[in-house]
Amino acid sequence: MFEALVLDIEGTTSSISFVKDELFPYVYRNVESYLREKGTEETFAPLVALANSEAEVDANVGKIEAEEARENKVEKLTKNIKMWIDKDKKFTAMKQLQGQMWKDAYEQNLIKGHVYPDVFPVLQKLHSSGTPIYIYSSGSVQAQKLLFKYSLTGDITTILSGYFDTNIGYKQDSTSYEKIAVSIKKDPAKILFLTDVEKEAYAAKAAGFQCKLVLREGNAPLTEQALKDFKTICNFKELL
Repeated sequence: MFEALVLDIEGTTSSISFVKDELFPYVYRNVESYLREKGTEETFAPLVALANSEAEVDANVGKIEAEEARENKVEKLTKNIKMWIDKDKKFTAMKQLQGQMWKDAYEQNLIKGHVYPDVFPVLQKLHSSGTPIYIYSSGSVQAQKLLFKYSLTGDITTILSGYFDTNIGYKQDSTSYEKIAVSIKKDPAKILFLTDVEKEAYAAKAAGFQCKLVLREGNAPLTEQALKDFKTICNFKELL
């Protein structure tokens, strides 16, 4: 058995396609109007700094002068941001902007966080029995909270005990899981980690965690070795 549960999001609690086909395209479609209508100097500053830094190493990035007109900044930033999304760049300033835009969209009911229907009932039972539940995702803690607060199932944040992102470390690094165990004050052997990514499972296993791989439609196929090394589940009900 386990005394704490740590969950991945994409491919585990939620569809991979939700992030790929809804969240990122929302930013792509709306970034220009968002910057124009709601962008402040505080919004622009880190993005301008990023653009000027990247322009030094990438000729495709438009440099932005401090004294440029606001409309010029909006146009150049929009072009840069769309290019970075196309290239799947993970810049901190980009993540901050995406987080602001997603928060806006969730609060206006323009986006609902996808959570598989089997997830919430099981988490409720585990929570009621005293099992703490944590989230560990490469997406920012802010983005994690938004997804679960404004989910299709309703507000799930009330039964979650905490959130971890790459500030604790990368998900394929075993030391990240060691840090999580210390943070939540649990013996690693008593923590169950669920993910759809076998490299993450191996990293958690190396830290002493229990691990199960989650099989969902649309997830990447697992290697034969991973299927030998880990138990798999298709539905959270299998945890009960």
